[in-house]
Amino acid sequence: MTSNFFQPAAALPREARRFWWLAAAAGAAYAVSLRGAPYPDQAVAKVFLCVMLLFAALYHREHRERVWLCAALIFSGAGDVLLALPGMAQGFVLGLGAFLLAHLAYFVLFWRVRRRWSQVPAWHRVAIVLVWITAALAYVMYWPGMGELKAPVACYVIVLAMMASAALLANVGGEWAAVGALLFTVSDALIGTTRFVGSVPAQEYAIWILYALAQLLLTAGILAKRPGNDARTSGANTGSGGGTGRGESGERDERDGSRGDARSV
Repeated sequence: MTSNFFQPAAALPREARRFWWLAAAAGAAYAVSLRGAPYPDQAVAKVFLCVMLLFAALYHREHRERVWLCAALIFSGAGDVLLALPGMAQGFVLGLGAFLLAHLAYFVLFWRVRRRWSQVPAWHRVAIVLVWITAALAYVMYWPGMGELKAPVACYVIVLAMMASAALLANVGGEWAAVGALLFTVSDALIGTTRFVGSVPAQEYAIWILYALAQLLLTAGILAKRPGNDARTSGANTGSGGGTGRGESGERDERDGSRGDARSV
């Protein structure tokens, strides 16, 4: 993959690019709007990022990946709304649940296209180890302030680490998904810190910017063209009969991947 890391939109299907850019604009606009938060209809403004990415995801030519990506974005959008609703007593817990489902959807998508350990780049392997170490340390740091949320937060931290690890193992376009998954973990770690430990300077901006970049990069990495997968560019197998748009080798990789799908959650 020779595409420039700083030009993810160039690797996307042509039809998806405009929605990806609209999502980027929506994310930037919401970041600016945080200066006046809270404000009426803030939840509506917040969800536009995932809505635009959802439209982009609909142009993904691999059917099963499209389903899981759309599910991840729908659950993420629901989590955005729940966390932004004012005065909702259970908003945090419900939002946590929505994002838990989003991470599970991303995990399944990435796990199906994972590489053998020997094929994983060295920095990805190091990052996987660091993800789990950081997850454990973060949970220990949150412990005194979690109260009755110890079990739900433990589940969330584990699933988040699983998602990030699967993204680092996945054979997808470029490095965008790997970096996006890591940014997602940092954003969520900041949410946990502000919720259970104490406030962080400019926390609202940091959390949102990292999260928006994460969703943009995750979507770009999943939608991007991949080496050896001509179906993405030729569309030869996207006709009638419910084809997924994969070539023969892609279907064989999918079957191999699905045999090893052993989720622990």
